[in-house]
Amino acid sequence: MTAAARVVDALTTLDPGEGLFAPGAVTWHSFDGVEAPTVPDTVESVRAIRRVVPDFGMAEVRTHDAGAVSVAQYTLRGTLPDGGVFRAPAVLVVHTGDDGRVTRIEEYVDTAQLAPLFAALG
Repeated sequence: MTAAARVVDALTTLDPGEGLFAPGAVTWHSFDGVEAPTVPDTVESVRAIRRVVPDFGMAEVRTHDAGAVSVAQYTLRGTLPDGGVFRAPAVLVVHTGDDGRVTRIEEYVDTAQLAPLFAALG
């Protein structure tokens, strides 16, 4: 299983498990340029979204391995509190160290497609 597939699984189950992430691993988002600690910030962000959009998730996941870098292509989707549905194609680029643990995640997604989600989150 690629590192990207393991990250998608961790975000889907909200369980980063032991040994997936290196100490000091960071996550960066294309839409805000913010780099934050992957654990616990990234998992907590997904938890916060699911409090508002319980079926929030990643669908149509495809992963590709290129050694120390792997990629997950997917579609973020969910049902908003007003009943509307949003979907946004996205990509995770996952970097690993020599020990195979994730050191950096980069998420690329178009904020225009996330606007309904951001509005629901307030």
